[in-house]
Amino acid sequence: MLDTERENMSAAESKASPRQDRRKARTRARILDAAEEFFAASDPESATIARIAESADVAVATVYQHFAGKDDLHLAVVERALEHNERHMLAVYDSEQPPVAKLIDATGAYLRFYLESPQLFRVIALRPGRVSEESTDSPIAVMMAERVDRMTHSLARVIQDAVTDGSLRPVAPLDTARFLWGTFNGVIGLALRPDRLKLDEQQMRAALAQGVEILFDGLVSDTLRGEEGRLTHELHMRLHAALNDQHAR
Repeated sequence: MLDTERENMSAAESKASPRQDRRKARTRARILDAAEEFFAASDPESATIARIAESADVAVATVYQHFAGKDDLHLAVVERALEHNERHMLAVYDSEQPPVAKLIDATGAYLRFYLESPQLFRVIALRPGRVSEESTDSPIAVMMAERVDRMTHSLARVIQDAVTDGSLRPVAPLDTARFLWGTFNGVIGLALRPDRLKLDEQQMRAALAQGVEILFDGLVSDTLRGEEGRLTHELHMRLHAALNDQHAR
Protein backbone atom coordinates (compact mmCIF):
# COMPACT_ATOMS: atom_id res chain seq x y z
CA MET A 1 0.00 0.00 0.00
CA LEU A 2 2.84 2.35 0.90
CA ASP A 3 4.60 1.65 -2.39
CA THR A 4 1.39 2.44 -4.28
CA GLU A 5 1.01 5.75 -2.43
CA ARG A 6 4.60 6.65 -3.22
CA GLU A 7 4.06 5.82 -6.89
CA ASN A 8 0.93 8.00 -6.94
CA MET A 9 2.79 10.87 -5.27
CA SER A 10 5.68 10.53 -7.71
CA ALA A 11 3.27 10.56 -10.65
CA ALA A 12 1.54 13.66 -9.26
CA GLU A 13 4.89 15.43 -8.84
CA SER A 14 5.84 14.59 -12.43
CA LYS A 15 2.59 16.04 -13.69
CA ALA A 16 3.05 19.17 -11.57
CA SER A 17 6.63 19.73 -12.72
CA PRO A 18 5.79 21.10 -16.21
CA ARG A 19 3.29 23.50 -14.62
CA GLN A 20 5.90 24.62 -12.13
CA ASP A 21 8.41 25.10 -14.92
CA ARG A 22 5.93 27.21 -16.88
CA ARG A 23 5.13 29.27 -13.80
CA LYS A 24 8.83 29.84 -13.15
CA ALA A 25 9.36 30.81 -16.78
CA ARG A 26 6.49 33.31 -16.60
CA THR A 27 7.85 34.81 -13.39
CA ARG A 28 11.35 35.07 -14.87
CA ALA A 29 9.94 36.75 -17.99
CA ARG A 30 7.97 39.22 -15.86
CA ILE A 31 11.12 40.13 -13.94
CA LEU A 32 13.04 40.59 -17.18
CA ASP A 33 10.25 42.76 -18.61
CA ALA A 34 10.40 45.01 -15.55
CA ALA A 35 14.19 45.12 -15.58
CA GLU A 36 14.20 46.08 -19.26
CA GLU A 37 12.52 49.38 -18.53
CA PHE A 38 15.06 50.28 -15.86
CA PHE A 39 18.16 49.29 -17.81
CA ALA A 40 16.89 51.01 -20.96
CA ALA A 41 16.32 54.26 -19.08
CA SER A 42 18.66 57.23 -19.34
CA ASP A 43 19.88 56.52 -15.79
CA PRO A 44 20.21 52.72 -15.45
CA GLU A 45 22.10 53.17 -12.18
CA SER A 46 18.75 54.02 -10.59
CA ALA A 47 17.73 50.39 -11.09
CA THR A 48 17.71 48.38 -7.88
CA ILE A 49 16.52 44.86 -7.20
CA ALA A 50 13.86 46.29 -4.88
CA ARG A 51 12.47 48.61 -7.57
CA ILE A 52 12.55 45.91 -10.21
CA ALA A 53 10.79 43.48 -7.87
CA GLU A 54 8.10 46.07 -7.10
CA SER A 55 7.58 46.76 -10.81
CA ALA A 56 7.34 43.02 -11.56
CA ASP A 57 4.98 42.56 -8.58
CA VAL A 58 7.14 39.90 -6.98
CA ALA A 59 9.09 39.66 -3.74
CA VAL A 60 12.75 40.63 -3.68
CA ALA A 61 13.54 37.06 -2.65
CA THR A 62 11.82 35.84 -5.82
CA VAL A 63 14.18 37.90 -7.97
CA TYR A 64 17.14 36.28 -6.22
CA GLN A 65 15.66 32.86 -6.90
CA HIS A 66 16.09 33.56 -10.61
CA PHE A 67 19.13 35.86 -10.71
CA ALA A 68 22.30 36.12 -8.64
CA GLY A 69 22.00 39.90 -8.40
CA LYS A 70 21.68 43.12 -10.36
CA ASP A 71 24.62 42.42 -12.67
CA ASP A 72 23.31 38.96 -13.50
CA LEU A 73 19.87 40.40 -14.21
CA HIS A 74 21.34 43.15 -16.40
CA LEU A 75 23.33 40.54 -18.33
CA ALA A 76 20.15 38.50 -18.91
CA VAL A 77 18.32 41.57 -20.23
CA VAL A 78 21.12 42.39 -22.67
CA GLU A 79 21.35 38.76 -23.80
CA ARG A 80 17.60 38.66 -24.45
CA ALA A 81 17.83 41.87 -26.48
CA LEU A 82 20.68 40.52 -28.58
CA GLU A 83 18.93 37.22 -29.21
CA HIS A 84 15.75 39.02 -30.25
CA ASN A 85 17.69 41.16 -32.70
CA GLU A 86 19.58 38.17 -34.09
CA ARG A 87 16.35 36.28 -34.79
CA HIS A 88 15.11 39.19 -36.90
CA MET A 89 18.34 39.59 -38.83
CA LEU A 90 19.37 35.96 -39.33
CA ALA A 91 15.94 35.14 -40.76
CA VAL A 92 16.88 37.53 -43.58
CA TYR A 93 20.56 36.64 -43.92
CA ASP A 94 19.80 32.89 -44.05
CA SER A 95 17.01 33.24 -46.62
CA GLU A 96 17.24 32.08 -50.24
CA GLN A 97 16.88 35.62 -51.62
CA PRO A 98 19.59 37.20 -53.83
CA PRO A 99 22.16 39.18 -51.82
CA VAL A 100 20.89 42.64 -52.78
CA ALA A 101 17.33 41.60 -51.84
CA LYS A 102 18.66 40.41 -48.46
CA LEU A 103 20.25 43.81 -47.89
CA ILE A 104 16.97 45.57 -48.62
CA ASP A 105 14.95 43.17 -46.47
CA ALA A 106 17.48 43.59 -43.64
CA THR A 107 16.58 47.28 -43.42
CA GLY A 108 12.98 46.31 -42.74
CA ALA A 109 13.96 43.59 -40.27
CA TYR A 110 16.04 45.99 -38.18
CA LEU A 111 13.24 48.54 -38.16
CA ARG A 112 10.76 45.86 -37.06
CA PHE A 113 13.09 44.90 -34.22
CA TYR A 114 12.88 48.48 -32.95
CA LEU A 115 9.11 48.85 -33.48
CA GLU A 116 8.31 45.56 -31.74
CA SER A 117 10.79 46.01 -28.88
CA PRO A 118 11.87 49.64 -28.42
CA GLN A 119 13.15 48.92 -24.90
CA LEU A 120 15.36 46.08 -26.17
CA PHE A 121 16.57 48.33 -28.99
CA ARG A 122 17.62 50.92 -26.43
CA VAL A 123 19.52 48.31 -24.44
CA ILE A 124 21.85 47.28 -27.28
CA ALA A 125 21.80 50.10 -29.83
CA LEU A 126 21.61 53.13 -27.56
CA ARG A 127 23.33 51.82 -24.48
CA PRO A 128 22.85 54.47 -21.79
CA GLY A 129 25.21 55.38 -19.02
CA ARG A 130 28.77 56.61 -18.90
CA VAL A 131 31.37 54.27 -20.33
CA SER A 132 34.43 53.73 -18.17
CA GLU A 133 37.51 51.57 -18.58
CA GLU A 134 35.96 49.13 -16.10
CA SER A 135 32.61 48.97 -17.91
CA THR A 136 34.25 48.19 -21.26
CA ASP A 137 35.69 45.00 -19.74
CA SER A 138 32.52 43.97 -17.93
CA PRO A 139 30.74 40.73 -18.93
CA ILE A 140 27.91 42.80 -20.40
CA ALA A 141 30.21 44.97 -22.53
CA VAL A 142 32.23 41.97 -23.71
CA MET A 143 29.16 39.95 -24.66
CA MET A 144 27.56 42.91 -26.42
CA ALA A 145 30.71 43.69 -28.38
CA GLU A 146 31.14 40.07 -29.44
CA ARG A 147 27.52 39.57 -30.50
CA VAL A 148 27.20 42.89 -32.33
CA ASP A 149 30.53 42.23 -34.04
CA ARG A 150 29.26 38.82 -35.12
CA MET A 151 26.10 40.32 -36.61
CA THR A 152 28.08 43.06 -38.34
CA HIS A 153 30.27 40.40 -39.96
CA SER A 154 27.13 38.51 -41.03
CA LEU A 155 25.94 41.67 -42.79
CA ALA A 156 29.41 42.15 -44.29
CA ARG A 157 29.24 38.65 -45.80
CA VAL A 158 25.95 39.49 -47.51
CA ILE A 159 27.52 42.69 -48.87
CA GLN A 160 30.51 40.69 -50.11
CA ASP A 161 28.15 38.23 -51.84
CA ALA A 162 26.41 41.15 -53.54
CA VAL A 163 29.76 42.53 -54.70
CA THR A 164 30.81 39.09 -55.94
CA ASP A 165 27.64 38.54 -57.97
CA GLY A 166 27.94 42.02 -59.47
CA SER A 167 24.80 43.54 -57.95
CA LEU A 168 26.84 46.03 -55.88
CA ARG A 169 29.82 48.02 -57.03
CA PRO A 170 33.12 47.16 -55.27
CA VAL A 171 33.06 48.40 -51.68
CA ALA A 172 34.76 47.38 -48.42
CA PRO A 173 32.13 45.00 -46.96
CA LEU A 174 32.93 45.36 -43.26
CA ASP A 175 33.31 49.15 -43.36
CA THR A 176 30.03 49.39 -45.26
CA ALA A 177 28.29 47.10 -42.76
CA ARG A 178 29.49 49.18 -39.82
CA PHE A 179 28.31 52.38 -41.50
CA LEU A 180 24.87 50.91 -42.20
CA TRP A 181 24.50 49.69 -38.61
CA GLY A 182 25.55 53.04 -37.18
CA THR A 183 23.37 54.99 -39.59
CA PHE A 184 20.26 53.01 -38.77
CA ASN A 185 20.85 53.33 -35.03
CA GLY A 186 21.25 57.07 -35.43
CA VAL A 187 18.08 57.65 -37.43
CA ILE A 188 15.94 55.33 -35.30
CA GLY A 189 17.42 56.99 -32.24
CA LEU A 190 15.83 60.26 -33.32
CA ALA A 191 12.46 58.68 -32.53
CA LEU A 192 13.64 58.11 -28.95
CA ARG A 193 14.84 61.64 -28.21
CA PRO A 194 13.18 63.36 -25.23
CA ASP A 195 13.29 66.84 -26.77
CA ARG A 196 11.80 68.79 -29.70
CA LEU A 197 14.15 67.03 -32.13
CA LYS A 198 12.21 63.81 -31.59
CA LEU A 199 10.71 62.30 -34.77
CA ASP A 200 7.37 60.57 -34.75
CA GLU A 201 7.17 57.13 -36.34
CA GLN A 202 6.03 58.40 -39.74
CA GLN A 203 8.84 60.98 -39.87
CA MET A 204 11.39 58.39 -38.80
CA ARG A 205 10.23 55.92 -41.48
CA ALA A 206 10.34 58.66 -44.12
CA ALA A 207 13.88 59.67 -43.12
CA LEU A 208 15.03 56.05 -43.22
CA ALA A 209 13.41 55.41 -46.60
CA GLN A 210 14.98 58.51 -48.12
CA GLY A 211 18.42 57.84 -46.67
CA VAL A 212 18.51 54.15 -47.56
CA GLU A 213 17.31 54.89 -51.08
CA ILE A 214 20.18 57.36 -51.51
CA LEU A 215 22.62 54.74 -50.19
CA PHE A 216 21.39 52.02 -52.53
CA ASP A 217 21.35 54.42 -55.48
CA GLY A 218 25.06 54.81 -54.88
CA LEU A 219 25.82 51.17 -54.04
CA VAL A 220 24.11 49.16 -56.78
CA SER A 221 25.88 48.37 -60.01
CA ASP A 222 24.64 49.53 -63.43
CA THR A 223 22.80 46.23 -63.93
CA LEU A 224 20.33 47.24 -61.20
CA ARG A 225 19.76 50.82 -62.32
CA GLY A 226 16.80 52.10 -64.28
CA GLU A 227 16.74 54.61 -67.11
CA GLU A 228 17.42 57.53 -64.77
CA GLY A 229 20.47 55.82 -63.30
CA ARG A 230 18.73 55.03 -60.02
CA LEU A 231 17.39 51.83 -58.48
CA THR A 232 15.16 49.75 -60.71
CA HIS A 233 11.46 50.17 -60.03
CA GLU A 234 11.29 46.65 -58.59
CA LEU A 235 14.03 47.29 -56.03
CA HIS A 236 12.62 50.74 -55.24
CA MET A 237 9.24 49.18 -54.44
CA ARG A 238 10.86 46.40 -52.40
CA LEU A 239 12.77 48.94 -50.33
CA HIS A 240 9.73 51.04 -49.51
CA ALA A 241 7.68 47.91 -48.77
CA ALA A 242 10.36 46.72 -46.34
CA LEU A 243 10.33 50.03 -44.47
CA ASN A 244 6.55 50.22 -44.33
CA ASP A 245 5.80 46.79 -42.82
CA GLN A 246 4.66 45.30 -46.11
CA HIS A 247 5.82 41.89 -47.22
CA ALA A 248 8.57 42.43 -49.78
CA ARG A 249 8.40 40.25 -52.87
